[in-house]
Amino acid sequence: MTGKVELLLPAVARSAAVTETPLGRLTVPSRAVPERRVMVDPQELVDLRNAARSAADRAHAPYSKFTVGAALIMADDPERRVFTGANVENATYGATICAERTVIAQAAAAGFRRIAILAVSCTKALHARLADRSPCGICRQTIAEFSTDVPPSLVLIDSGDDDVLGDVLDLDRLLPYAFRIAP
Repeated sequence: MTGKVELLLPAVARSAAVTETPLGRLTVPSRAVPERRVMVDPQELVDLRNAARSAADRAHAPYSKFTVGAALIMADDPERRVFTGANVENATYGATICAERTVIAQAAAAGFRRIAILAVSCTKALHARLADRSPCGICRQTIAEFSTDVPPSLVLIDSGDDDVLGDVLDLDRLLPYAFRIAP
């Protein structure tokens, strides 16, 4: 076992922009995400990434051929079990369920509500740009529903590179304007 290491999630800042039009002002809001330091276990990340790759091999993707696997550990599971899921397509496409939502549904059905780490592997796009192998919008919103801020839920996106464990994001970096209903 390698033990835990500190992972730096760098600060991200975007300035606001305002454009005046004859019909009113258009604004692009500013966004500041603070730096975060989190402890991760590299071996656990490798195991999750490999479990996600294995799950992708079991995907049902006869139409798109875009196989995706996901594996996660829930923060509120004292046993830290690994749940896995794969995308399951349907001829209507609208009934398709992504790997991320499949695995989250399994963990939720087992009684857990907070993601610790979610790994995603798009085996047909491993060396593609991050946007082509990261969760879709509805999956990002579902991840937000089950995310926690302290400690932050993390998403590991498989890159396929031999010397890279994956790209790591927290929810603020994955979905900066997640919809949430205030309690």
